[in-house]
Amino acid sequence: MTEFALVAPLFFLLIFGVIQMGILLGGQIGLTNAVREVARYASTVGANSQTNLTITTYANPVLQRSIPAYNSSAASTVTYCYYPNPITATNPTATYSWKVIITTQYGHTLFVPLVGALIDRIDGTADNRLTVTAREEMKVETQPLKTIPAGTACGANP
Repeated sequence: MTEFALVAPLFFLLIFGVIQMGILLGGQIGLTNAVREVARYASTVGANSQTNLTITTYANPVLQRSIPAYNSSAASTVTYCYYPNPITATNPTATYSWKVIITTQYGHTLFVPLVGALIDRIDGTADNRLTVTAREEMKVETQPLKTIPAGTACGANP
C-alpha cells in the first residue's frame, strides 16, 4: 500500500501527460493540414483587395474542421510576394511569379489541469493555452509576368 501511494502520483502524471501531449499533437497536425489547405486555396485566387478577406473567411471553417476541440483563437495572416523565375534556354527573358504565404497562430487549450500547469508557460504566457504557429508558402497559379510587379519581393524586409 505504501509503495502504491508513492508511485501512483507519478504514474498518473505520466499517463495524463501522454494524453495531453496526444491532444496537442493531434491539434498541431490538424493546424498544419488546415494551413496547407488554405494555402492551396489561396494559390488559385488572384491577389486583389478582396483576396485577404476571402481567404480568412475560408480559413475559419477549415481550421474548425481540422483541429480537435477548436477554440476559435486562431489568427491568420496572408502575404503575397513576387520572385524572379530562372532564365533558361526555353525562357530567355526575365519573368516573375507570385507566392502566397499563409501564417496561422493558434492557442491549443490545455485540458489536463496539473499537466497543463507544467507546460502552460512554455510559450511565454500563463493562459491555459499552448500557442503554436504553422506557415505555408505556395506559388500562385498565374501566368508569369513580364515586368516587375508592384508589391514586395520575396525575401525583402517590408
